[in-house]
Formats: sequence, structure tokens, C-alpha cells
Amino acid sequence: MKNIKENWESEKQLILLEQNRISKEYINSLPVIHFDGKVQVINETTIADKIIKKISREKMVGFDTESKPSFKAGVSHPISLIQIATLKSSFLFQVNGNEILPLLKPILTSTKIKKVGVGLAHDINKLESFNGISLRGLIDLSLIAREKGIIQTGARGLTARYLQRRLVKTAQTTNWARSELTEKQKNYAAIDAWVCLKIYPLIIKDNIDYKKLEDEFQQQKESDDIASKHS
Repeated sequence: MKNIKENWESEKQLILLEQNRISKEYINSLPVIHFDGKVQVINETTIADKIIKKISREKMVGFDTESKPSFKAGVSHPISLIQIATLKSSFLFQVNGNEILPLLKPILTSTKIKKVGVGLAHDINKLESFNGISLRGLIDLSLIAREKGIIQTGARGLTARYLQRRLVKTAQTTNWARSELTEKQKNYAAIDAWVCLKIYPLIIKDNIDYKKLEDEFQQQKESDDIASKHS
């Protein structure tokens, strides 16, 4: 029974790696990803200063931000939470109404500490427009994926492709400006930064030509369309 299960898991992974599109059905069939490391919420400058000194010794960290959601066109809110993760810990810095963000600036602007994230254009724009901070030392997994020709370049798609796990994002549109985060928010925020560190070495080693796969897919689709018209 064990061999059958192992063969099935290997077959699923092979199918996944040889295609450029991952179905929602496949993603939803995957086990949910969990973070078993330490999650720490930081909202005091004294504690923040100690944690930041610790992070400053890292060469690479996972990175993400969260803001209070806006459901009106043209309305945007400043960043409320900055997540910085190592492989064993995820630090959630609440930056509303305190002096923590200025303490984080040396890390955010450092080129020596690489900050790995997904879709970082949004984070760059918000920190620049609201706080006058220009992020440096960034590694955007979405850009790497796009250069490889991968179609689904978001965190959910990349987690499914490289880790064979399902990233649950139901907490994404919750109120991140609240003073006390829920356990659901903490878990989501911690994973969103940490998972980037897990994906990074795998996407770098991936030498599949996804652009070629996409060309073959489009050619096959055109052939199928022509065949169906003449059938």
C-alpha cells in the first residue's frame, strides 16, 4: 500500500512539473501548508530593537506586508504589518502608531540582507508613498517565475508548484490595523513571509523551459480548435 501511495505522489509531482498550468482542483486537493516555527508579534520599540539586531545578522529573510483592506476604488491605507521570517521564526511587526518602522528602515533599505517575497511592487509603492522608504535588496519570486515563463506567479500557485502544499489566504482581506491580531491572522502572516524562503532555492534550481511548454500548449490548443471546427 505504501508503494502505491509513493508512486501516486511521484506521479502527481511529475504531472505538476511538466505542465505550465495548475488547476484549482489540483491546488485544493493538496494538504494545507503549516509553519511549525516561532511566531512573534512585536508592537513595542524595546522588543523590536532586540529582534531587529538579531535579524540584522541574517543574509536572507522572507518578507511581506499587510494593510487594512480598502473596498473603495482609489482608497488605500498605509502598511499596518511587516513580516520578516527566517526558516525557524516569523516576526510580525505592527507599525501603526509607534516608532517601530524607523527602527526597521536599516533592514528594509539594506542590500546585504536579501528580502525574498512575492509580488513586491505593491509593498514597494506603499512604503515609498506613505513612509518615504525605498526598499532595497529585494528578490521577487513573481518576477523570477515570470522570467521562466510560469503562468501562475502568485504565492498560492508557487507554493503548490514547488512545495505541493495549499496556501490558505482567507485572512488576506481581514483588518490588519487592529491592535490585537487573531490567531488566524498571525498564522497567515507568518506563513506568507516564511514560505518565500522555502520556495526560493527550488525555483532557482528549476530548469524547466516553461516558455516552451506554453508555446506547445498554445499550438495544441489551436490544433484542437481547428479540428473541432471541421469535425
